[in-house]
Amino acid sequence: MNETVNSTAIEHDAAEAAVQTFSFKSPETYTRRKAIVKLITTDKGAAAIHCLGQGGENNLHFHAGVDITWMVIKGRARFYAAGDVVRGEFGVHEGILIPAGARYWFESCGEDDLELLQIKTYHTRRGLDKRIDAAPRDAAKPRGASHFQAAKIS
Repeated sequence: MNETVNSTAIEHDAAEAAVQTFSFKSPETYTRRKAIVKLITTDKGAAAIHCLGQGGENNLHFHAGVDITWMVIKGRARFYAAGDVVRGEFGVHEGILIPAGARYWFESCGEDDLELLQIKTYHTRRGLDKRIDAAPRDAAKPRGASHFQAAKIS
């Protein structure tokens, strides 16, 4: 079945004014364990590249109100669930979808530094992307060390 869309119902000018272009160049150096290069942002989603050197892994956490797709651009990544259960190990052009509320952490597990494409899809509005730590952040974790710790309840 071929349906015709009523062109007057679509705001072409507004949509075309919102077109975004981008390019990515890996940072030569960065002062923290990782660098985040933002590519695009809208009220419905965002994309960025996370660049991680050795020791750039993160802690167990989750996001409320946003699904996140991760794809390896360079290096290798290992993603974990709560309890340090391995969800998967991914090479270039492979990845994982982490739905809102799913606890996870990841680390670089290859020889090269890691570059991950992050694509966020907001459930409602952009402001509802809230990162919630499920384990304390620890800036000095050795590579491959467990990041799972029971969240402290006070």
